[in-house]
Parts: sequence; C-alpha cells; structure tokens
Amino acid sequence: MRLVRSRHDTRSAVLSYLWCSGGSFRPNLAQGVALTEASISRIISDLKAEGVIQETRRAAPYRGGPSQFITLSNEILVAAIEISNNRLYSAIGTLAGETLYTAPYDLPDGLGAADVDATVTRAVCDLAAWATQRGITLEQLAVSIPGYDPDLRASPIVALDVAGLVAVLQRELPETPARLTNSMVARAVGHRLQMGTGVLGGSYFFVFVGHGVGAAIVDELAGSGDVETCEIGHVVIDPAGGLCRCGHMGCLETHVSTVALADILAVQENDLISRGDCWPHDYRISVQARAEIRVRLGRLGLAIGNALNLNRQRNVVIAGWPGALPAEDRAVVMEAIGQSRLGGLQAVALTFSNASLGREPVSGLALAAFSFIRRSGERRAQARQLASS
Repeated sequence: MRLVRSRHDTRSAVLSYLWCSGGSFRPNLAQGVALTEASISRIISDLKAEGVIQETRRAAPYRGGPSQFITLSNEILVAAIEISNNRLYSAIGTLAGETLYTAPYDLPDGLGAADVDATVTRAVCDLAAWATQRGITLEQLAVSIPGYDPDLRASPIVALDVAGLVAVLQRELPETPARLTNSMVARAVGHRLQMGTGVLGGSYFFVFVGHGVGAAIVDELAGSGDVETCEIGHVVIDPAGGLCRCGHMGCLETHVSTVALADILAVQENDLISRGDCWPHDYRISVQARAEIRVRLGRLGLAIGNALNLNRQRNVVIAGWPGALPAEDRAVVMEAIGQSRLGGLQAVALTFSNASLGREPVSGLALAAFSFIRRSGERRAQARQLASS
C-alpha cells in the first residue's frame, strides 16, 4: 500500500478503510492506512467536526486497548440509479449501505429511446420528490448504465440519451454531485466492499457473469481506487452466433449470461436470478444441461485467458452464477484460462465469489458512497463555502 501524502488523498484513504472494514479502532485504522496515530487523530477530529464520521464506545479488543470505535456517519445520505436485469432501480441509502428508499421500474432490453427516457425521467423525479418531502440532503448520486461510454451520446446496450439524463438531473437535483459510469464499475465497487480490507493485496481482474457480462481491473481502494472497465462480454467468439443486445452477433454474453443459462435450464431468467446462490440446488439439472453448462464455462475461461494476455493481472475474481457451482464445474474455467493465456496458469490466482444476483440496488448505492469517499468526504455545504470564498 502506498503512503498517501496530500490531505485529500489521506482523508479518502481513511474513509475508504472505514467503508471497507465497517469501522475500526484508531490503532487499526492508523496501521491500515500507514499513518501515525497522531496524524489519524487530526484527520478524525476534522471528519467528526464535519459530520462525516462518528465514534461510539465499544468493549476494548484487549486489556488496556482502545474503546472508541470509528464508523462512517449514518446521517449522510447518497442516492443511486442502477440499470440491471431488465429493470431500473432508484434508491437512497446511508454510507454504510442501509437502504431507506427504493423503487423498481421495468426497463426491458430493446426498449425504444423515448420509452427509456420517459422511464428514467420518472425515476429521477420520484427519487427527488421523496427526498424533498422529507427534507433530505443528498450528498452524492451515482448512475450505473450498462455499456456506458463518456465518448458516446447513448449506450449501445440501453437506448438512453445521456445528455438528456444530465439535464433531468440538473433540473431535479441541481445541488447534488452526480457520477455517471459503466455498470461494471458499480458491480466491481460493490463487490470490493464485500471483500473487506486488504484481501488480495493489489490490483485484480474482476469478472461479473449475470444478465450482463463484463469485467474491470480494480486497484486497491486504499490506494488509487481506480476501476477500469473491460467489455469482455462483448468479445465476439462466434460471428455466426446469436444476436447480442449490443447489436453484434455471437458475443460472449450470448453464451454465458443468465439469459443463456436460463435457456439451458428451461426456466425463466427472473426466477433464476431470484434464487441467487441456491439455483444449482433448486433446479433439477439434467446430464445434458450440465454438460452444456461446462461448455459455456469453457468459453468464459478462454475469454478471460485472452483478456489476461492483454493485461497481465495475477489475481482474477469471478462473481455471478458460476460461483454457485461445485468445484469440479468451476475447474473448467481455470483449465480454459490456462489453454488461452500465454504461460498457462503460472502465477494466476482465481477466486469465485458469491452469485450476487438479484441484489439491486446494492451496487449502485455502493458506487454512490465510494464516489463521495473519493471526494474525500467533502459535503455540499463545504463545497458552497469554498466556491463563495
């Protein structure tokens, strides 16, 4: 972990550690972000005065140990718009992830631009009205969009006019900082929060396999906190294959998404997603279906191996439906990675995570909290004071 220097980066590192750990005693916090306890005390004093963190008394972890436990404030609220699984979810929650408001809206694949814009506008207006009626100040908004690219006016996946969305946000939530990003950033950040602190000890290649399929290179949040997306789901592996929702033929997503898995199992995708990690136990999987699932896992592994040839990451984390499978099925992915990656499996560490299906808007709220933290916890009132001074 690098030693941060600037006040902004130091505050962000402290807040990131508290966010990932769920709270900490001061000595552990100082060690976790590589600062002296004297430096930590000054930062804690500032953040407490600003209402960004809070201290409560807890039993000391050892005789003579500290009793003041530091957590992020539950008074700071953030909001999210998350598009996933043929739906749009709007939500308001605390930095710690407690959801106070959520509303789902149908947003099926292939919906026309006018209907998409109308649905998104209604979701933003409903969210803003709910906050206004309760006198709530939203410190951050995050918008998670599949296939989002800041250089494109509209996503290839969702017919959403980004400029129109920005105009609606500025009208309905004019003082709330907003971050628009690719949905894989939200997935990666939400998963990183679940992992806790210092799990992998460096950057890693994160792959999510759900209704959408994507990847990201994630740096440790206590360091730079960078998340760089990789559209692995739209790598074409069979030009004569089925039509993908991006408009291309034979993308990896058409082979390994939950849409494809539901077709193999002859079940409805929404029912599959609702079962989370339990789906292999809830369904009777035939010999033929299990064999086909292994074929699809092999294609996933080949794509990951090829991606690692382009960016030599040692650590690989796969979240989504493959994580619920038994070890002998997951081994197919590892074997296929070795078949396509230069150097085989040498120095590759592969981890499967929980399915994380059907948990929206958890990822969106995590991204909103993370965005607030990366601003070093600067609150809206502070920003106005700085602008006027």
